[in-house]
Amino acid sequence: MKQFDPLVGEWHGEGEMPIDPPMKISVEAKISRLGKFIVFSTLAKPVEVPDSVSIIGGAPEGEPQPMHYFDSRGVFRLYELTVIADGWTIAIGRQSPTGSFAPGKDPFSQRVTYRFESGDKEMSGKGQLSHDDVSWDDDLEITYRRVS
Repeated sequence: MKQFDPLVGEWHGEGEMPIDPPMKISVEAKISRLGKFIVFSTLAKPVEVPDSVSIIGGAPEGEPQPMHYFDSRGVFRLYELTVIADGWTIAIGRQSPTGSFAPGKDPFSQRVTYRFESGDKEMSGKGQLSHDDVSWDDDLEITYRRVS
């Protein structure tokens, strides 16, 4: 799991949700090792944005890793996380198991790509959502800056 070394640390994120009206968000994130696993935890503001914890790992070294996501709404999801040359991606399909989506929400596919900037001191993420796996709409855009 050496490919996760650039992610390990504490991060501060600022972003915007593309809703009407747009919602500015602030996130404190910590990415740490737990044996052979990676733990990714977030505390977010405003209160409408859920706090979360994810456990990453379990697949053979060098392969895409499962990312088990849990949040303060009671939502749990299983993403696939792939480390790429200049960042990382996460993705989930709309055919995911029950519990993967907030109550009252239709299933969707989601993908987010994070790219490193300024070496490993900053990463920018751009998300997209799809309800039909054909057309994709912009979702959260966020920039994280390394705190430690």
